[in-house]
Amino acid sequence: MNKMVNEIQVKSILNKHKKRDDWFLDDYSVNPYSGCSFNCLYCYIRGSKYGENMAKTLSVKINAPELLEKQLSRRAKKGEYGIIALSSATEPYMPIEEKLKLTRRLLKIILKYRFPVEIATKSKLVLRDLDLLKEIDEK
Repeated sequence: MNKMVNEIQVKSILNKHKKRDDWFLDDYSVNPYSGCSFNCLYCYIRGSKYGENMAKTLSVKINAPELLEKQLSRRAKKGEYGIIALSSATEPYMPIEEKLKLTRRLLKIILKYRFPVEIATKSKLVLRDLDLLKEIDEK
């Protein structure tokens, strides 16, 4: 299957939930990608606007690190800490992540501002970022 990769600019990357999510127990979510190359049959996102074509088109939110820096800085100054679900609506460690390191850059920002994070993944690429995840856990 040929995959189309689009680089997009977004206006916001940190999504604040009105109430803590009952499933992920998170207060915020961050999705650096839109779509997913894994295209798992059991994924709840398949029933969304992406449907069964979510593996054909992948959007990379290229300005995600700059936006997250601004948004977490603002939240930290206000003391509005909460658990961040990193990629609750996509896979944070798709094959393209190995090259782009977008998720890794976001984790560095999350560490800088001392927010707790949770990640749901099926990729062993997460092991690359164990150093950052351990530091986040210790803060």
